Amino acid sequence: MAGAIGGVDHCIVLVRDLAAARVAWERLGFRTTPRGVHSTHMGTANHTIMLADDYVELLGVVAETEASAKWVARLATAGEGLIAVALRAFDAAAAAGEVAAREGAPMAVQHFGRAVALPGPGAVEARFDVVHLRDEVSPGFRLFFCRHLAPGATWPPGSTEHPNGAVAIESITIRAEDPEATAAATARLVGRAVTARSGRPAVETGRAVLLFASLEGRLPGIEGLAIRVRDLAVAEAALAAGGIVPSREGAALSIPPEAANGVSLRFVRA
Repeated sequence: MAGAIGGVDHCIVLVRDLAAARVAWERLGFRTTPRGVHSTHMGTANHTIMLADDYVELLGVVAETEASAKWVARLATAGEGLIAVALRAFDAAAAAGEVAAREGAPMAVQHFGRAVALPGPGAVEARFDVVHLRDEVSPGFRLFFCRHLAPGATWPPGSTEHPNGAVAIESITIRAEDPEATAAATARLVGRAVTARSGRPAVETGRAVLLFASLEGRLPGIEGLAIRVRDLAVAEAALAAGGIVPSREGAALSIPPEAANGVSLRFVRA
């Protein structure tokens, strides 16, 4: 795709207890990476669930800093759950320029890293350039852009094979008071068009699709995550091994939010 902004790179799930969250997502049949600690000023650490070309990040606060204060506040008010979506940036400065040209308000490019443990005695540093927006696209929906400076460190060997057969993010659902306007604002920022999926406005990113839904009595923000798996029977067996009983919704398996740190999680066939 032309331009400096690609498809969905990853999404972030904010959790209270990283160790407990790691156990919870491994019960769902995912393999998680060892804990990574971000640059000191960020005050956060993570475990990641690496898929072939995208991933899910479990994020926890490990120190109260100016940068982590917003996450402390979020946990106090809205609790755990999906907090942000990152799109791939091929060049962070160019991505910021494209967003600004579309009447967005990008912040300065931020550089940071985290150590990644590798098998055997050693570690490498995963390094990133990111561009955040000054404001949320809509309440609870943060969008930013991420360039991987050392992708081999972010995707360590063996990290993309999961007992549940997960291979990619299929879709991310955002609830908004005005889903049509939120979809239009998102599409404008990232240089895409608004389409439709199952009667809902959608933005096709070239990888995962962003779906926009009305509130229907729920809080605004990023609510749902659908993951493509190779075989639903394999995924169901992995869930059963973790003591999780999903519900069947057509050709999908749905996991209740309480089993996934506030995320409405679905497995769909790849």
